[in-house]
Amino acid sequence: MTGQLLPLAALAPVLIWVALSDLREMRIPNKIVLITLGFFALCAPFLGPHELSLRLAAGAITFLVGYVFFVLRAFGGGDVKFLAALMLFVPSAAMGEFLIAFSVALFAGSALTMGLQSAPVATRLGPRLGWKSCYARGKLPMGVSIALAGLALPYLVGG
Repeated sequence: MTGQLLPLAALAPVLIWVALSDLREMRIPNKIVLITLGFFALCAPFLGPHELSLRLAAGAITFLVGYVFFVLRAFGGGDVKFLAALMLFVPSAAMGEFLIAFSVALFAGSALTMGLQSAPVATRLGPRLGWKSCYARGKLPMGVSIALAGLALPYLVGG
């Protein structure tokens, strides 16, 4: 499993970029998704055909389910695209652990966002600093939760 998690660990700077971008702008730019897909294209030849097909299926299913949430306005478009791209880096044997990590990160991200959005200092400073997530009432920068889950996975599975 350790070797399978190496590309995910190498993706750490991109995950941090996603989190910061979503905190600042409440969006995940397409260029981040394209960079992630390009990096996966470099890593894909090192996966076996069975593992590659499982990861591609997980990415496709994530995109389809995410699209439903996008239509329901529960997820943003960038969240859906990046989460689907990130699923390509999650080994099939670690899908359960990733879902747990994402659930915990989503809960923590929601609590953090609600705290930031209700703090008087954050709502006054957020617009001055340009961090839209501080004053985007009722909206969650889900990129933070996605990034946290991706960063935590290698530690959760002992990779």
